[in-house]
Amino acid sequence: MEIFRQDIRYAVRTLIKNPGFLAVAVVTLALGIGANTAIFSVVNAVLLRPLPYPEPDRLITFRGNQSFLDLEDLRAQTQTLDSTSGITQLALDFTGGAEPVQALGGLVTPDFFKVLGAQPALGRVIEPGENRFGGERLVVLGHKFWQQQLHSDRGVVGRQIPLSGLSYTVIGVMPSGFRPPREDPDLYVSLTVAYPLGAQFRGVHFLQTYARLKPNVELAQAQTEMATIDRRLAEIDPGENKTRRTVLLPLHERIVGETRRSLLILFGAVGLVLLVACSNFANLLLARSAAREQEIVIRAALGAGRRRIIRQLLTESVVVALLGGIAGTVLALWGIELLLALKPEDLPRLEGVRIDGWVLTFTLGVSLLTGIVFGLIPAWQASRVNVAGALKESGRSATAGAARQRMRSVLVVAELAMAMVLLAGAGLLIRSLWQLRTVASGFDAKNVITMRIELPESRYREVPGQTQYRERVLEAINSIAGVEAAMVSEVPLGGNALSHDFLIEGRPPIALGDEPSLYSRSVMGDYFGVMRIPLITGRDFTQQDRVGQPLVGIANTSMVREYFPNENPLGKRIRWARVTGAPQWIEIVGVAGDVKHFGLDQPEQPALYWPYAQSLQPWKRWMQIVVRTASSSPAMTAAIKKQIWTVDQQVPITGVSTMSEVMAESYAARRFSMLLLSIFAAVAMALAAVGIYGVTSYAVSQRTHEIGIRMALGAQAGDVLRLIVRQGLTVIGAGLIVGIAVSLALTRLMMALLYQVTPSDPITFGCIAALLGVVAFFACYLPARRATRVDPMEALR
Repeated sequence: MEIFRQDIRYAVRTLIKNPGFLAVAVVTLALGIGANTAIFSVVNAVLLRPLPYPEPDRLITFRGNQSFLDLEDLRAQTQTLDSTSGITQLALDFTGGAEPVQALGGLVTPDFFKVLGAQPALGRVIEPGENRFGGERLVVLGHKFWQQQLHSDRGVVGRQIPLSGLSYTVIGVMPSGFRPPREDPDLYVSLTVAYPLGAQFRGVHFLQTYARLKPNVELAQAQTEMATIDRRLAEIDPGENKTRRTVLLPLHERIVGETRRSLLILFGAVGLVLLVACSNFANLLLARSAAREQEIVIRAALGAGRRRIIRQLLTESVVVALLGGIAGTVLALWGIELLLALKPEDLPRLEGVRIDGWVLTFTLGVSLLTGIVFGLIPAWQASRVNVAGALKESGRSATAGAARQRMRSVLVVAELAMAMVLLAGAGLLIRSLWQLRTVASGFDAKNVITMRIELPESRYREVPGQTQYRERVLEAINSIAGVEAAMVSEVPLGGNALSHDFLIEGRPPIALGDEPSLYSRSVMGDYFGVMRIPLITGRDFTQQDRVGQPLVGIANTSMVREYFPNENPLGKRIRWARVTGAPQWIEIVGVAGDVKHFGLDQPEQPALYWPYAQSLQPWKRWMQIVVRTASSSPAMTAAIKKQIWTVDQQVPITGVSTMSEVMAESYAARRFSMLLLSIFAAVAMALAAVGIYGVTSYAVSQRTHEIGIRMALGAQAGDVLRLIVRQGLTVIGAGLIVGIAVSLALTRLMMALLYQVTPSDPITFGCIAALLGVVAFFACYLPARRATRVDPMEALR
């Protein structure tokens, strides 16, 4: 132990005497270790850390949404699930404050809090017996809503608060750390009390469903039971459940499954950055061992064995690596702030990203491993000394110098190859994002502001009242100079969609449950004109398309292509399947161009636009207002909101953004991955360039005597320059060849992240190889130029 302490003290003294080497080595390692620590903190929080619920391994979810009636039947029949529940979200107006606020209500079914093992911070939760049709209006507040809207009032339990024009009794407040797995509601109410209409239909699949397996029950057993229950439910209602296939998934897998590949690719990329940094670190150690050759020879001559020398050198490299780890942890703190600032909205569990004990353990392990593994080869090389020959006055260690040069060249080849892999990945993502941004969206997003309104059921229960409100709002907004306004139920790229099974007039009968599906979108005003969606044929909606008039609709191009190929769709009629009463046919009076509704990288689906004024759906009380203006300034947004509130000042306005922001958000996840990988690739390229510069400079310093002789014998500066550059280009060429080969193999793992670009895209690979080759050439050229300035007489002394 005393010898170990002596080694550490000597290592510290030696490093302090070489501040330049210490600074460069620590900064180099800090870049690699810091980037790895930051990304690992995300991987740890998102992928590795258990879900924040009791016994999270027993929590499962369903792949698709469920209806309330199906879920109740499933709860009654299951023998493998301990508890099952669902949640959907509904906007509720809270009017108990200074101005109306739209609160996101979590509409829950019985046992919701039991499934997640949640206990309230104040009061109690909704009991199963209270979650029934016609039950008392009870509400459990989320912690943030309780703080912001009710000022953390600990006496709130038992109070009445107004929600969408109705009075609810507060019975509890949830703790600050509680949040459902995939939702983020402000408060919780009973589904059957707050939205009984949606709970009465088996075809309304709107519940995210969570369940808890019974102890000692495997997922496969529950899945087998679900197949039996599916068959029973299909017999009860073949119209809705004929094709029912319930798929159970571990809850953790469902939450992180869509982001796992992206995060692991980023983690692998940042691992390559660390390897590049470590290669540079090893190169620095090799250069330093050459400078310390005489010291090591003397230590060996005085009796130090090879093992003793290796241990001392390894101690120094480990000390440097630990200092790099400490500096890297500081960089990681800044890096985490950057990651959180750049986060895409669909990356889950980011609220748990932090440097904790596991992350610090990872950083310590990486630092120690770096110091030992990448310090071992230089230490081994340095310990191979010929004491007798080296102590001679004229003795030269040409063999050892050549071995070090070969080792440093091999490390540079590896650096270049890894930098090539990272640059190729970044280049492919950049090309994908460029392709995505040039995709025709089907509408003009420039200078369009969008905002969401949801009418309270208590005051706008029927379609006529809703229609009157919408017409007055559009009239008020359009009174602003230079403004065009319209409405749509689901704005493109907004993430929402509503589909119905339908039938086409005159077609052969279709078995119950086999009807095709069609997305429906309600509109009002000159929606196609405001959004610049082309009307290909037929007519637009008019003021005459109202209640009491024949129902009309405008099909999109995808609907015509799939259901009316090679025929004129105008005049064709469809109706929604399984609607009670006399059939209500909708005549197609126009065809509009497709829009990218589900994502710029997703194809449009068949859809039908129809007027809000002819809506057969009084429950569709939400709307997206789209306003085309000369500018999307805050002043204009404020003026629009003011005009809306002249109609009804108790209706909250939410989701205010521009359509350009909506489009940018649709590819935020790709931009996030592209930006991080580009940063990693730039760091790797810079480190590789430093490595080439260092190797070439070392070679020039070692060959000063040889260069002097060549120049004394008549060699010109150009000859020397070509000699040094040619040898450098050999290393560069080898690195690029290896890098391209490895990149072609690894970029195939990125297939899911690419759009209209192949993993072996020749344009990307050609540009990246040229860029890396140019940077590497200049890193080699600069020390080669210095070699041409060698004074032959000075070198020959």
